[in-house]
Amino acid sequence: MHHNHKQNSKTSLTIGSLIDWGKAESEISETLRKREVNTIWNDSRKVTKGDIFAALRSDTDDGHRYVQSAFELGAIAAIVDKKGIKAVPEKYRGKCIVVSNTLKSLQKMAARYRKEMGLLVVGVTGSNGKTTTRSFISSILREVVKVGETYTNWNNHIGVPLSILKFDGDEWVGVLEMGANHVGEIKPLSKICAPDIAVITNIGYAHVGLFGSLERTTIAKFEISEGLSKDGFMLLNGDDKRLIEGARERGLKSVFFGMSKKCDVRAANINVTEKRVDFSVDGNEYSLSMPGRHFVYAALPAIYIAKRCRIDDDIIRDAIASFKPVSLRGLIEQKKGIKFIVDCYNANPSSMSSAIQYLTDVTPNKKNRVAIVGDMGELEQYSNKLHLKLGEELVKSDVQKVIAVGKFSEYVASGAVKAGLSSKKIFCAADSAEALKLCRSVLEEGETVLLKGSRSVGLEKVFEEF
Repeated sequence: MHHNHKQNSKTSLTIGSLIDWGKAESEISETLRKREVNTIWNDSRKVTKGDIFAALRSDTDDGHRYVQSAFELGAIAAIVDKKGIKAVPEKYRGKCIVVSNTLKSLQKMAARYRKEMGLLVVGVTGSNGKTTTRSFISSILREVVKVGETYTNWNNHIGVPLSILKFDGDEWVGVLEMGANHVGEIKPLSKICAPDIAVITNIGYAHVGLFGSLERTTIAKFEISEGLSKDGFMLLNGDDKRLIEGARERGLKSVFFGMSKKCDVRAANINVTEKRVDFSVDGNEYSLSMPGRHFVYAALPAIYIAKRCRIDDDIIRDAIASFKPVSLRGLIEQKKGIKFIVDCYNANPSSMSSAIQYLTDVTPNKKNRVAIVGDMGELEQYSNKLHLKLGEELVKSDVQKVIAVGKFSEYVASGAVKAGLSSKKIFCAADSAEALKLCRSVLEEGETVLLKGSRSVGLEKVFEEF
């Protein structure tokens, strides 16, 4: 692979640069100013020797109360605000970096560090699949270059700057995830990250109760384009009409990925089995060792970016084949002659559709299809409508028996009846205990059963105790 970035030219992030970039006042000595920054934590309990503590204020707490304990745990400096320094014991004040607003300063420091490093930045947002997509991109690029990425799940107004400030300074690319629950939250993140490539995975009903509507969700996700670098472009799911229209309305330079004809990066010949998904892009064949065609959407941006970085095909192919998502959900487990697809981590309309699609993909004989579905959370005013729609979707996918569990089970049931399933094949349960009893009498050998619901419904108990 060849690229014209100077490899290994390192941008040092020192305590001195934090002081300068944050326009801070500080009595920290010249020697200490030359020290490289380890990790900056906003949770004092995580601090270890040599780290820096950032005292942030929230509605419920004030980080300035924990400055002393951070120093006792080995912090070499603390970032505090002008009001908060008064609460810091005298003996630690000389090690403080005093700014007017801790959060805004961290954001400024991160934006400046990103600029100084001059690395390629890929930003990722969307309603579903952000983390998987981000991990795919970084795991392929990591085969060839040094990658910095979002630390664990730090993808909000605090996590994004702290993630960037954790970079070593000699990375070739940064892959940063940006999350939001409200309009206006991604714009400042995009300005900090200044992405060269901005990926939007999809627009769905995740957190729609907080956004207010899918239109507002779309507006929020497109804020990722606001910090786009001047030669930057969007990498968008071309099977999502809201993204196609949104990019056109905004006149954004875009590349589309997906499965439909109009996509620039198009997955074809998709074949799903219980263990893997095979597909091809531009005549190159790839294989994912995880269940469900929706994972193809997470792989496509990674394939495209890797190709643009001129990474060899066989490296891309191997990286994709060996990629494992953070936690493998939706694996098929066998019990008493029945196959269970256990996916009880979260449920929203988009992940529910993916799970139903997977059930269909792995049961060519539709007589074996059964679904046990729990409530989908955080849908607010859309709850009734979307649970009705779920009932219809199950029947349209030829599911033979439906067990609906939770507060909205009646709506799922009416949707299924409306779509033509006999009410003898539809069962409602208030909770997982009741669902378990139903399953013992209703399920038959040879069936494949999708178990899918939000954590709060606890459907994994049905599988564990069946």
